[in-house]
Amino acid sequence: FIIKSIGRFLCLDKKDIERIIEMRISPVNVSVHTTNPELRCKMMHNKKAGEVLEYLDMLKEGGIDISAQIVLCRGINDGEELVKSLNDLAMLYPHLTSVAVVPSGLTKHREGLFQLKGFDKQSSRAVINCVERINKKYSKIFGKNLFFCSDEFYLMAKKKLPNDRYYEEYSQIENGVGMLKSFECEAKAFLDTLSSDEKNIERNISIATGSASYEFICKIVKEVKKKCKGLKCEVYEVLNDFFGHTITVSGLI
Repeated sequence: FIIKSIGRFLCLDKKDIERIIEMRISPVNVSVHTTNPELRCKMMHNKKAGEVLEYLDMLKEGGIDISAQIVLCRGINDGEELVKSLNDLAMLYPHLTSVAVVPSGLTKHREGLFQLKGFDKQSSRAVINCVERINKKYSKIFGKNLFFCSDEFYLMAKKKLPNDRYYEEYSQIENGVGMLKSFECEAKAFLDTLSSDEKNIERNISIATGSASYEFICKIVKEVKKKCKGLKCEVYEVLNDFFGHTITVSGLI
């Protein structure tokens, strides 16, 4: 049983939370977005959205582990609001397992919707610096990393990915946290297992990927081709004409 979105969480009342605790349904995935009740109501356009925050404390007291996600909207729940949210969520430890901070995806189909501004290099670096600063603070207290930015933030910021150890157990990989680093480590490990004969087998392959990871994939392919002399590989960057070119991740092509 996974609570994936605030919309689904709002359908629950305290009796439902008590039932979750009674049945020991753990962990639960919760889209938090912000721990500011008033801001949450505005973001969700729901006057009861702030009440859901009380459920987090109930889950903690009931011994239920929480895996949280914050979808960040530039100029709305970032900056000091993000600092507050991360500090508030840290108080749920040890039943807070991890928090993923991911950018909001802005499609070209936004007629009649609130005008949001996407993240650029500078604003992405500001988010990363904020999350890494808060994470460093609490990692000294708890002995583990709890707060992670998605790979997309690092790509937009043109900033080097953290090392493999930073991502702990890759608990937020489904939210795009550590996916690139995990792939890089697996690729290197696999290359080390190849025999000389396998490295010299002639292969001609093509790879299609979204524009966000295009340069990263090209870098991996370049390293593979250095060791596999018989490999011919072309990487193709696919623009997202359906959702719009601002949607750059491969999974949404």
